[in-house]
Amino acid sequence: MLFPFQRLKRWGLALATLVFISLDLILIIDFFIFRLYGFHINAMVLNIITSSDALDSIQLGLMPILFFISLICILIAIELYLLYKLRHLSLSQKQQLNQKINHKAILPLFFIVLSEKLIYGTSSLLNQNTILSKFEVIPLYQPLTFNRLASKLFHYKPDVTPKTTLKKNAKLHYPLEPIVIKKDPYPFPIFIIASDAVRNTILNKKTAPNIEAFKKDSLLFMHHRSGGNATRFGIFSFIYGLHAGYWFSFLNAAQPPILFQVLKKLHYQIDIISSTNTNWPEFRKTCYIDVLPHIKDDFNGKPWQKDREATHYLLDKIEHYKPNQPIFSFIFFDAPHGYSFPPEENLFHANQEINYLTVSKKGNDIASALSGYKNAIHYDDKLFGQIIEKLKQKGLYDKSMIIFTSDHGQEFYEYGHFGHNNAFDKAQTNSPLIIKPPKGMKLSSPQEASSTLTSHLDVIPSILHLIGVENPLERYSNGKYLFNKNYQREFAFIGNWNNSAIITPKYTYVFSNLPNKIFKNAIYQTESYQKVKNISVPTPLLLDVIHENTKFFQH
Repeated sequence: MLFPFQRLKRWGLALATLVFISLDLILIIDFFIFRLYGFHINAMVLNIITSSDALDSIQLGLMPILFFISLICILIAIELYLLYKLRHLSLSQKQQLNQKINHKAILPLFFIVLSEKLIYGTSSLLNQNTILSKFEVIPLYQPLTFNRLASKLFHYKPDVTPKTTLKKNAKLHYPLEPIVIKKDPYPFPIFIIASDAVRNTILNKKTAPNIEAFKKDSLLFMHHRSGGNATRFGIFSFIYGLHAGYWFSFLNAAQPPILFQVLKKLHYQIDIISSTNTNWPEFRKTCYIDVLPHIKDDFNGKPWQKDREATHYLLDKIEHYKPNQPIFSFIFFDAPHGYSFPPEENLFHANQEINYLTVSKKGNDIASALSGYKNAIHYDDKLFGQIIEKLKQKGLYDKSMIIFTSDHGQEFYEYGHFGHNNAFDKAQTNSPLIIKPPKGMKLSSPQEASSTLTSHLDVIPSILHLIGVENPLERYSNGKYLFNKNYQREFAFIGNWNNSAIITPKYTYVFSNLPNKIFKNAIYQTESYQKVKNISVPTPLLLDVIHENTKFFQH
């Protein structure tokens, strides 16, 4: 590591010392941040550290500051002492010292790196999630896995069922207290119909007439935001009521959601019906880990054919549900994600031979892609209508809470992007949320539901509250109680693999999760998604977000 400084001759060692002191300081800061919050230095933390008003919002106290300053001074003193000693050694003495250190250090370091890579790779292969979670303590850790190699050379397929669950001393502290259910719960039937990549503004009388008719009996949340602009983060945020940033830790810990623990205690009949395989994204290791026997996701054919078969499966389930037990049924459609529809359902005149690799804002394919997307939504709307009709036939429509939503939206260059997972504009994150409560259940909604910011994080915790969970929502979620005239959400947090966004009614603050892009953050106007300059992120807002992103970690 010192080789680059050799050419600097006299000043090389001094410059090297300065570099290493800086690196050590960063590691110390990272250590304290990880100890406090459970994650390493990221773009949001960097914004707080460099903010001029941070000290007004962060009250550390005198002793932590003195301790930190003392630690830095001791570190610098040690480095300078070593520098002093080295500068008074002859060249031959330095060479001998270097050889001595190399002989003692290189081999142990080699075996340490080799063994930790083997441990991580083997643990990943054998699904040892408790071991994998320990590696999160290492900043900038680069994992090595053998899954692909084992599959290719030995045709080994890992068991998708995690063999370990969260231990009491693991990193997570979720929920913050044991869940308590009222002595007189209200276990009403729940049907959730969700579809991949449906954005709220695409739903109208022409594209989705059955959903439009359904809206007349329902509460509408028009300014709703998913918890992610990709499937795993959108569904995770919905089922758990947690920020997307928890996904990776919950996956490593194989931590189930509160939702199904409560439903099973209340003897719900549970069905998870998905047109897409629930092994990828890894919902069998997260969202549905508690209800694996109740998953049906092995449908065949094109996405629209899978949606049709999934609907038939649900219709048969509705026909045979036990009348004396509550029901929870979650069905997930996939056709809009790939613009899939039957040839005879080409209502919007789409060209089915589209090269999506070359789609551009000004090309002819974009209009056809949008038409195909509308066709897929229109087809799934027919399936939605069949489900609603069946529920009415069986007398379940009035008794049930029925929800239509999506994991994220889809964009066609309205804000300069195509698809999803690449921006946090309204097209990609404004998912529909339509909730029909059971007949007789008097629910309030925000007084200005058409303009009030709501989030995926609010839905399931609000339902659990209605069923009879006594714990405050904040003890097991990042959600707020949705059915309240005084409901107010200052921000919605949305995440994906590489970025996170804090969406407020006025501005959208986007932060990179990648270490090499820690300074490449941006601020946009929420409505237009136009980039703005000379605007800083409010430190209190960042602190609120960091608190919400870390409160379910052990500190």
